Amino acid sequence: MFLRRARWVTDKYILLMMGVFPLFVGFRLHAYTAITRAKFLFFVIATGVWLVSVAALLLIGAARGERYPITIRPAHIAMAAFLAFGAISAAFSEYGAVCLIGADRYDGYLSTVLYGAIFFGVSLLAEPRPRYAWALGASAAVCSGIVLLQLYGLDPFRLYPEGTNYYDKYALLNSAFLGTLGNAGVTSAYLCLAAPILVIYPVLSEEQRDGWLLLPGAMALAALALCDVDAGVVAAAGCALVSVPMAIRNRRISRIAGAAAGGCAAAGLAALYFWPGTSGTLWEMSQVLHGRLSDSFGSSRGQIWKQGWTLFLEKPWLGGGPGTTSLRFDIRWTRYVEEIGRERVAKVSNAHNVYLGYLLNIGLLGTLSYLAAAVCSFVTWARRRALGALYPALGAALVCYMIQDFFGLGLCLSEPMLFVIWGLLESGQPSGE
Repeated sequence: MFLRRARWVTDKYILLMMGVFPLFVGFRLHAYTAITRAKFLFFVIATGVWLVSVAALLLIGAARGERYPITIRPAHIAMAAFLAFGAISAAFSEYGAVCLIGADRYDGYLSTVLYGAIFFGVSLLAEPRPRYAWALGASAAVCSGIVLLQLYGLDPFRLYPEGTNYYDKYALLNSAFLGTLGNAGVTSAYLCLAAPILVIYPVLSEEQRDGWLLLPGAMALAALALCDVDAGVVAAAGCALVSVPMAIRNRRISRIAGAAAGGCAAAGLAALYFWPGTSGTLWEMSQVLHGRLSDSFGSSRGQIWKQGWTLFLEKPWLGGGPGTTSLRFDIRWTRYVEEIGRERVAKVSNAHNVYLGYLLNIGLLGTLSYLAAAVCSFVTWARRRALGALYPALGAALVCYMIQDFFGLGLCLSEPMLFVIWGLLESGQPSGE
């Protein structure tokens, strides 16, 4: 009885995180000035209330003689190691209590341990349900709609400071803001989770009504393509190559599609290697394949990654401590902005690569544990890909998000949804509802 209630509470938590969390922007008039803090508080409070409620219910049930079946899978073991190495890194960090919340973007160990708690709680108490796709579709439709309006220079929800819009990015505004998640890169990361689910699930579903989810799916893809974040486009293309063969139920056709996808990937890499251009993103990627990484590549990601790798080598095993990246980087850019008549200074506070960020924060041991958990889940996805219509879509979302993570920020604005979806992927037999 109490286990059933704990599952009911978990179900409502998932609906909240899929449908409401992406849209919450706080209560201040100009949301982009405080959206990170607002979402962090929403995430911590909602997750904390859920965890306390579930723990209380299960403890009461155990005291009354209930027994709970627990299935521990390889991904659980790897995720536990990830959390353990994060804790050890924080304990031995020279930055002390800063590691709890993080120095700059709420990316300290508190967020990390809550991500892990989401993964364990969802995977052990929930199961994939169509209602989660519908909740995600509702939030994606609203967020994508706002993005598309903002790309036309509109600001119907007054998210920008008065008198500004998207096209004041990096001039009157200190970043590029879009949608309801703030930074355009984070919005792109969220769309990388939403789009695969909202396209693959309705295509595979036998329920005619699920076809309506293709509408927010198309909106999410359109927003992803137009929001000027190359990482999202690359992730979507890579996701398609991996996920389409996996979504095909006929094994023979799936293998043919997989071979075709591999051929397309090889041809794409060859074309990129011999790309004849002299500028632009494709040219930069071509130069990287030739072993030439300029500081200016990827909106100066080349410079960030070079210094990040140097910093990693200084503390390779346990890193500098969770949430301490901004304290270790010393990269600053100064540029004159004509619109405001003065110089603007920007300091690097993020590795702009989630995996490099983990290497810097919790070291090699924690990062390898994180990657091991991902590999275990991908293997589980491959083995169970024929379960229902939602399960293949969840795996595709995880693939898409983790590809964009090579260029992503990994902030609490989108990470909680990643771990909800990851937990559902590890949760077992999908519900038919």
